[in-house]
Amino acid sequence: MPEDEFVLLTGSSSKLGIHIAELLAKKKYNILLHYFKSKKETIALSKKLNNKFKKQKFLPIYMDLSKINSKTKLRNLMPNKTNMIGVINNASLYFKDTKNNFKFKNYQKNINIHYRNPLTLISIIFENYKTINSNYFAINITDDNLDIDNYYSYSKTKSMLSKYCSEASIVDPESIRIIEFKPKKILPAKDSLKNITSFKQEFIKLLK
Repeated sequence: MPEDEFVLLTGSSSKLGIHIAELLAKKKYNILLHYFKSKKETIALSKKLNNKFKKQKFLPIYMDLSKINSKTKLRNLMPNKTNMIGVINNASLYFKDTKNNFKFKNYQKNINIHYRNPLTLISIIFENYKTINSNYFAINITDDNLDIDNYYSYSKTKSMLSKYCSEASIVDPESIRIIEFKPKKILPAKDSLKNITSFKQEFIKLLK
């Protein structure tokens, strides 16, 4: 991969994010490792990947995706001379609430991190798109269960992203791949190792 081409992974130091980062690295991608609160963990992940994959770049990048961000602001947060050819919208936010009992402020944060900002990041991919490189993509992590009891804001806003994926994937499948990935519950579980192995096997199929 050219040294200026990167994939942005949001929520890179989360439980799933770490495994996704390793899979991307094995596929020889340079990665922008997004974090919000997990600066220490993300820097440690960056160093670990840099030591193992010395010909690639792994750059930590801070963004608060729970706030409304303009396309210009998101672009300016990225290092200079980086061409984002892919984004994996993995960052998530969980608040316990119900349809009849939720705080609008928390709902807004959920809609920003699960829907508004993912779409803004995807729009940057479209602006960067060059026909000579067909491997531009967006992978949106939703959920195998989009109707979770007591997580109304999470389920509702992830469902919005899921609907976008189903509609966008048929617009121009030959140019930029818009993919939805709906993992089943992985952690915590009685057999976490088996679940993680299954997750990796399914996710790697999405990467060319």
